[in-house]
Amino acid sequence: MGYGDMKQALKECDKLLRKQPTHQSALSLKAYSLARLGEVDEAVTLGQQVLRTPGALKSTHVLQGLSLTFRVLNLPDDEIAVYNAALVHTPNSEQLYCKIFMAAARCKKHKEQHSAAVALNKLFKQDRYLWWVVTSLLVQAKSAQDDTVKQLQLTLAERMAEKALNEGRLTNTEELRIYLEVLEIQGNHAAMVSVLSTSGPLSEKIANDPDLVTQRISLLIKVGDYAKACEAAEATLESCDNWADYKLYVEAAVASDSETLVQAASASFDRWAAQRGRARGAGLAGVELATKLHEAGRGNPTDKTADAFGERIWSYVGQFMTKAICYSDIMQYFVAHVKSATTLGQTSSAIDFHNKHLEQRLHNARAAATAAECGEDAAQSWVSLERIRYLIQALADDVDPQHWVADIGAMLSFGLDSDEAERKL
Repeated sequence: MGYGDMKQALKECDKLLRKQPTHQSALSLKAYSLARLGEVDEAVTLGQQVLRTPGALKSTHVLQGLSLTFRVLNLPDDEIAVYNAALVHTPNSEQLYCKIFMAAARCKKHKEQHSAAVALNKLFKQDRYLWWVVTSLLVQAKSAQDDTVKQLQLTLAERMAEKALNEGRLTNTEELRIYLEVLEIQGNHAAMVSVLSTSGPLSEKIANDPDLVTQRISLLIKVGDYAKACEAAEATLESCDNWADYKLYVEAAVASDSETLVQAASASFDRWAAQRGRARGAGLAGVELATKLHEAGRGNPTDKTADAFGERIWSYVGQFMTKAICYSDIMQYFVAHVKSATTLGQTSSAIDFHNKHLEQRLHNARAAATAAECGEDAAQSWVSLERIRYLIQALADDVDPQHWVADIGAMLSFGLDSDEAERKL
């Protein structure tokens, strides 16, 4: 209802109240209208007058009018008081307890929220109300100032959730996430792995939820089960291309100190890169793996592994330089490669290595981009390689602005004068 409607409602209420001054429905609607019109003090006074009137809350119209009044006025204590007063007349009302739970949740009155959830679970014994109890214990624990109270609430929540899982009353991933959060706050990663590895109908829902699959891999790493983490990552990456899972696979393989797991990961990345063509994840994961091996001290810029690190970078560039995202993807790895060489006093060797790979590619990209029948892929390749050249110059402390301005000017001239630019213009 708009402002004009509220003014008209107020007139109608006053008209009725002149004839029946104690008409509770009219009084509650008048309080609501005043609240909506911004007459706060008058609305509060009238609303509390109705709330104190014996038997007024028997009427559903009064109940609705008063609860909306106090919600509009942002007075959660009074809104909850309305529902509690109504419970005197209908003590087992599922609807009223639900309203108390929701109102308490909105204003973070966790004790009232918990009491309503407990009552609902006791009276109606529905699975959702059991999880409302667990949730209310969880939010109380998160806001508790006393560590003993916090641990008690978390323990109760964990026991209820565990029992629900064992009894088949944990049936969806929303409930599962509540259970996982209870365990996470306690740092019980082993129990989280166990829950995410459960069998039965829930296991299929977990397998179809990418976030939970990723969380399980991460938890396996946290508990030090790197072989299972690699196995889980391998299994999910066979059918998806999730970068978070690639990174976890790399982390698990490197942390394992197992050459077998590292080689298996590398082989899988190469296989997926070949199969998936323009999907970037697997190719970039190979570069990530080479980087992390160097950071772990398993290779340095003077051996074959280091050459493989650099070759991995350029292999990725060769495959994806037609994509605008290529430079953003690969920039950090160029930096890591040169920094790795710098720690051994081999900066110039690393720069020479990259310039050698860049020179012919950049020459070919310029020629293709400025040809009569230039496509967007050719132009993007030129841009990607020029950006890489600027980066390599910066890493070599070669930052002559005259070179940079001239090159950028050439690219801008090409872009503005090209047939494609004219067509788009």
